[in-house]
Amino acid sequence: MSYLERAPLDEDAFPPFRQIRETFGFLPNFFRAQTLRADLVEPQMNFIGSIMVGEGALARRQKEYIFLVTSAANLSTYCVTAHCEIVRMLGIEGPEPELVAINHNATDIPVADKALLNFALKLNATPKKIEADDIDALRTYDFTDQQILEAILMVGISQYATVVSFGLGTVPDFDSARVEMVLGVPSPALSGTRGS
Repeated sequence: MSYLERAPLDEDAFPPFRQIRETFGFLPNFFRAQTLRADLVEPQMNFIGSIMVGEGALARRQKEYIFLVTSAANLSTYCVTAHCEIVRMLGIEGPEPELVAINHNATDIPVADKALLNFALKLNATPKKIEADDIDALRTYDFTDQQILEAILMVGISQYATVVSFGLGTVPDFDSARVEMVLGVPSPALSGTRGS
């Protein structure tokens, strides 16, 4: 499940883990792999949850899509697999989440959302190239500054989750074969490395 050993912890008695299960419907290996510093789980969960899960300026669908496209761009099998399943659990209607992850521009999501995801991908790949014109372009699609801020924070959360999952060697919580095929990454069993 992780490159690091887990600290002994009663997952059912640990309040943050109970809350994660209530929020997501399962306990992601991402958090399980961090029990050596269980004191850091709740602050992470609160930060990520307040932006991604909490009601905000962007719709949950938009936040999940930002997470999907940036995680896919970073070849994070773990993050893409988990959030494809979360999109399904939430009943978010639209194209298959794997299709959004790999090529959102080929889907039938709204043009404004495509522009938002294109911005997120640019920020993810080349943050130093973001300019005022990029922000102004989003405003032409009627995105507010609060929505743009949330989009920026979502890119940061995606990058954070990707780095942590790669660093810990976190294995996907769900069958990742479809995501691995879509992303073109080798199966952990074949490559000798863990999918992240």
